[in-house]
Amino acid sequence: MENAPFRAVYAVSRDRENALNSWRIRLSHPMTEDKLDEFERIFDKLYLEFT
Repeated sequence: MENAPFRAVYAVSRDRENALNSWRIRLSHPMTEDKLDEFERIFDKLYLEFT
């Protein structure tokens, strides 16, 4: 089964490879500032580890 690109990313970039290799991060109204801080800390750590 072939992966489908994120439609929103593909619509903006018109680049299938970019859309297939993009992360989609969605925030919702119950998100607290503490949870955002935690997400940022974890994301930064992982980004540095894998780049």
